[in-house]
Amino acid sequence: MSRSPEQAVTPAAARDYLDAFEMTFRMFERGKSFSGHQRNSVFLNTHGPRFANISAVSGLDFPDDGRAVAAVDWDHDGDLDLWFANRTAPQLRFLRNNAANGRGFLALRLEGRSSNRDAIGARAELHLRGDPGGRPYRLARTLRAGEGFLSQSGKWLHFGLGTSAVIDHLEVWWPGGQPETFTGLHPNRRYRIVQGSGEVEEWPLRQPVELASSQLSIRSPTTPERVVLVGRAPLPLLSYSDFGGDELPSKANLGR
Repeated sequence: MSRSPEQAVTPAAARDYLDAFEMTFRMFERGKSFSGHQRNSVFLNTHGPRFANISAVSGLDFPDDGRAVAAVDWDHDGDLDLWFANRTAPQLRFLRNNAANGRGFLALRLEGRSSNRDAIGARAELHLRGDPGGRPYRLARTLRAGEGFLSQSGKWLHFGLGTSAVIDHLEVWWPGGQPETFTGLHPNRRYRIVQGSGEVEEWPLRQPVELASSQLSIRSPTTPERVVLVGRAPLPLLSYSDFGGDELPSKANLGR
C-alpha cells in the first residue's frame, strides 16, 4: 500500500495513494485479511518450563482477526467470561464460561483515596491455606489500566481459590507503596475495599445483562466512500548530539 501524502493535497495529486487504498479495501471485501486468517491461540500454564497449546480443545481458536480480548465475570457465577473484539465479522464476540467445576473464587473492587481513585497500580496479595493444617500459600493480582493489545478487562480483581482454600488475610499495596491488611473475607464473595478504611464491604450481586444473538446485516454501498488522511503533524523543534559530540537540530536530517 502506498504511503500517505506528507502534506495536505488534493485527491487528484494523491491518486496513487487513493487507488492503493481502494484496492486494499476491495481485497477485504473478498475475504482477505491483514493477519492471514490466523486463528486465536490459547496456552495453558503448566507451572513448568513450558506452556501447553490448548487452542483447539478450548474452542477459542476462531479465525476472527482478533484485536482485543477482555475477561470479566459477566454472569456473576464466579468464573471469568470473555469478550473478543475483531477486525472482521463478528466484530464483537462473547463467550460465556459455563464450566461447572465447583471451585471457589474471590472478587475485589479496590477504591483509592490518597492514591488515584481507580487504584490503578495497586497489588493485592491473598494469603491462604489449604485443608486444616495445610501449608500456607498466596495469590497476587495487580490492577492495571490496559492489558494486552487494545484491551481492558474489568476492574474487579478475580482470584480462583480451588475447592478447599481458607482465606487467612488480604494485603493490599496501594499506589505509593503503603500496605494495608484486611481480614474477615470469605470464599465465593465480592468485596469493595476502600483505601484507609481497614474494613471490607461485601458487594451485593447484580443481575447480568442478558444478550440476544444478532444477525449481521451487510449492504452494498451505492456510492464509493473513502477517508483521506490529513497532512502529517509538524515535528517539534528538537536537538540531539551526534557521534562527534556536536549538537544538531532534528530538522537538519529530515528525509535522510
